[in-house]
Amino acid sequence: MSGLLSKFGFAVEELKPKKGGQPVHGSSIPLILPNDLKYNASTGAVEKIQDEQRATLHGVPQALELLEGIEEPVSVISICGPCRTGKSYILSRLLGTADAFALGHRMDPQTFGIWMGTKVLRGKDFTIVLLDTEGIDAISASAGQDASILVMTILLSSQLIYNSLNVPYKGDLEKLQCFVQLASGITVKKGKGQDVSAFREFFPDFLWLLRDVALKMEDDDGKEMTPTEYLVLNGNPNAFEESKSDKVGRAILTFFPSVECAILVRPSGDTEVMKNIAQHKDNLIPEFNKGVDELTETLLLKARTKKGYDKASTVNGVALSIMTKGYLKAVNDPNAIPALDNTWQNTIEVMRGRAIEEVVAEYNKQMQAKVAEATKNGIPLEEDGPSPDKKQPSTLMDLHNAAFKDATAMFVEKVGHFGISSEKQGPQERNAVVDQMQKRLVQREERTVEFVAEDGIIQKKKGSFVTGGELHQYIQANKQHSWSFCQELFEYLFDPIRKHALSPPSGYDFKQLMKELDHARQQYNEQARGPEKWVVLKEMTKTIEKMKVDFEKIKGYQKEVLEEQQKVQAAEVKAKEQAREMQQLINQAKDREKAQQETLQKVLQQNKEQMETMKQQETERLRQEEKKVQELKDARREEQAQREKLTKKYNYQDRSEREHAKMMEVMMGMQQQQTEMNRHMLDMMGRVMEKTAAPPAPHMPGVHSKFGFKVEELKPKKGGKRVKGSSIPLILPNDLQYNASTGRVETVQGERRESAQIVPEALELLEGIEEPVSVISICGPCRTGKSYILSR
Repeated sequence: MSGLLSKFGFAVEELKPKKGGQPVHGSSIPLILPNDLKYNASTGAVEKIQDEQRATLHGVPQALELLEGIEEPVSVISICGPCRTGKSYILSRLLGTADAFALGHRMDPQTFGIWMGTKVLRGKDFTIVLLDTEGIDAISASAGQDASILVMTILLSSQLIYNSLNVPYKGDLEKLQCFVQLASGITVKKGKGQDVSAFREFFPDFLWLLRDVALKMEDDDGKEMTPTEYLVLNGNPNAFEESKSDKVGRAILTFFPSVECAILVRPSGDTEVMKNIAQHKDNLIPEFNKGVDELTETLLLKARTKKGYDKASTVNGVALSIMTKGYLKAVNDPNAIPALDNTWQNTIEVMRGRAIEEVVAEYNKQMQAKVAEATKNGIPLEEDGPSPDKKQPSTLMDLHNAAFKDATAMFVEKVGHFGISSEKQGPQERNAVVDQMQKRLVQREERTVEFVAEDGIIQKKKGSFVTGGELHQYIQANKQHSWSFCQELFEYLFDPIRKHALSPPSGYDFKQLMKELDHARQQYNEQARGPEKWVVLKEMTKTIEKMKVDFEKIKGYQKEVLEEQQKVQAAEVKAKEQAREMQQLINQAKDREKAQQETLQKVLQQNKEQMETMKQQETERLRQEEKKVQELKDARREEQAQREKLTKKYNYQDRSEREHAKMMEVMMGMQQQQTEMNRHMLDMMGRVMEKTAAPPAPHMPGVHSKFGFKVEELKPKKGGKRVKGSSIPLILPNDLQYNASTGRVETVQGERRESAQIVPEALELLEGIEEPVSVISICGPCRTGKSYILSR
């Protein structure tokens, strides 16, 4: 089977619990259980809850956690149907094994609720998840509980397999009344009237799998039909009233986007093998194994990503888990109806919230690592603009932009498949989603900054500053680092000047003081780093102002020169600070606009790619469907051509051929007469042998005579017409009649079935039995071998 899976690009892979999660026992786990059962994670077994009556359904946390580990889109293949029909075995074979899902070997059902495989089929574009369901008509479940399981299965599935035994008959369809009730059990859009055709857009593909089929499927004319034709076309269009089975059939054809039928022969005629077919794969009939492989090919070929409610939306494992919880809540509430749009919207909101939290965590992880690496030499970062240090070219905003870009890509990957472009909100919704994510990382506030232009005129500039979000904490931490670093540098550079001012060395004068102050400022300008550089430099001016008393003691002190220099330097510091603020203002505004546009572009691009992918998948699917239809048409044309060829051949016969045919007809008549004579001779010999104590009839020696019975043919009354064949209709519907000449039953043209009638020839045979009688009758579903039992 591995070769078959790889042919379609799939590989079997085991689901792992989240880090720190408890490992799962076995190859399947219950996803949904009735409230009277619970899952024991330690043993992997399902246990009965004492004194609890089955009434509702609940999700199993361990299974939901496994689902949430699938971040890529999923396709869900589910199987449902009557108990004890081999549903679990089919899903196990899809995984390349025979017992991935628990197989029952007793009359009691083994599967309760809905079970999920702990192994999935991982593909390039999506991952296939397999769901096994509790049998419809299980003794432990009521009809309403069956319907709840069916509704949940349909809502979660991409492909639904309905598994039943043998060729479907009316009883099979009448058992599926829950399909008719689907329209009242589910709504597409909350608060809106039902448009039944809308279900087709969101419901899974439907495949009816018929098991242990040995009989041919034929139409009323005896012509062989394909399984799909039999399912779709085998109705009674002339019926005056629509029967229950017709309603079910119509519901299936209406609700599901595609309806197909497939058959599997009985796996083995050996009773011991059938008791546990998982252990006897090599002993199964080759035709059965071939049928399973063909079924697998069909399912993989039709596999498609599960769609959400919005256009171009797809469902991943996390979303499926959230949707499961939402649908369960609605199914368990007798006053609620599962609404596809409402559940989808709630799922999106939860998913977006989770995605934002995960993006924030990833952003912080990256920023902490990047800042630690960039400042490992102890030097703070420039907040924005070009860095003056070639050894440290990155600014804090450079690091933020890199982390923000990665976080955005992660966010788009997590929520892009939800089809943010909904008909309801369109671009506004996209902007709101992007804005919500960005505000968690960066919050900005518009401000106006005054600055002196080159012409000396004071001007104002509008822009934005970071005031909140995750980035703000890194800006504040970097400012604190910058303050400490620059303050330490200032003290280091100014300390010698302070000492000289307090205790001037010999020959130290005002000129030398000014030289040292200029040198200290120059060194500070070159070595100071970070956004607090100019703020700390302002402290130098205040310090010099405080030390004026000490400076006056220095030889050659000039008060005017010092004050003028301070004014110039103060103006320079102010200009530098204003320039930094203005540049930051402009850069932040640009970053904000750029980030939003890039994020929106990524979301739109992903939606576009998803639409294209889904379009390609749908095109391929339609191509395969058309191919099947064409093959069917070609086969019919070939059959018609063969018939026409034969007709032409017989019409072309010359006179001698017709005479030859006539002669053959005479010979056939003679042969039939001879056969009839032989039969009479055998009857005579039988009576002679009976009188001479011959052994019992060869077809059942000893059994009849053991109980004192013998086989005897009924004869018509004297002068009556001999009956053809070994059986005759006793009672027929009024639209049929018995032809005594041919022994056949014929349709009465223009007659509608309304009553029953007695066949005179059969009554005449009955009246020939003068002794008391015992009547053995047999009844039951069509095509179940009743006639064979009576013949034996």
